[in-house]
Amino acid sequence: MKNCQKKTICLIIFSIFLNISNTHCQTKENSSLYDYFDNAVGKDNLNINNGVVHSEPFRTMPKNNRYYIDEFNIGELSFEDEIYADVNIKYDIYDDQVIYKQNGETDNFPITLIKDKVDFFTIKNKKFVNLKSETIKFPKIIQGIYEENFVESNISLYIKHRKEKIKVLQADIVYYNYIYYTDFVIKYNNFFYTVQSEKDIKTIFPSYKKEINDFYKTNKKLEHSDKKQFMENLAKQINGLLRKSSN
Repeated sequence: MKNCQKKTICLIIFSIFLNISNTHCQTKENSSLYDYFDNAVGKDNLNINNGVVHSEPFRTMPKNNRYYIDEFNIGELSFEDEIYADVNIKYDIYDDQVIYKQNGETDNFPITLIKDKVDFFTIKNKKFVNLKSETIKFPKIIQGIYEENFVESNISLYIKHRKEKIKVLQADIVYYNYIYYTDFVIKYNNFFYTVQSEKDIKTIFPSYKKEINDFYKTNKKLEHSDKKQFMENLAKQINGLLRKSSN
């Protein structure tokens, strides 16, 4: 009952706000509108405050952590189809969870958000999407949150950031070390494929074996120094080939 009342109050405030914004805020960005609404309702009443307090239960090695970036960053968050701008977020890639922390006096309590309610978020201009429906359709390929690296109608590239935990014993004290990995997934013809090698790419795009072979030969150094950039360039190259063949 309380949740219904809160939502009703929020809708009334938001409708009033929209009327005000027509005459007062026409030139402002959408993020300003979201901020105004959040402040009017009160950030403590926002849906994103629903979750459990986040903690690190394991003693880690120095300069080692379970996160994409080991600090909170200001980004955008879509939660239950509502967009929140300029929020403090952190991505726990070991548990594949999004951590939210309020600004202000209550920011000492980071919250682990309910994962199924997270739609997407941004960190350092990188967009991460929760592929919820795809996880159900392709459970052996897609699992949870991915970086949306390159998206076109012909081909899309997603990156899975993950960490694995190993136990380390030093001076009779147990520590944990997180090892970072990236996996690559290509979406083509509404199907998802895991990509680990040149052979995998050729299997997906057999008509472009020569072009793919040439790309790998030309970009060997990049493949070893920056695999993410290499895969993005490859996806763009194949997208161009697909466009040409469709004309």
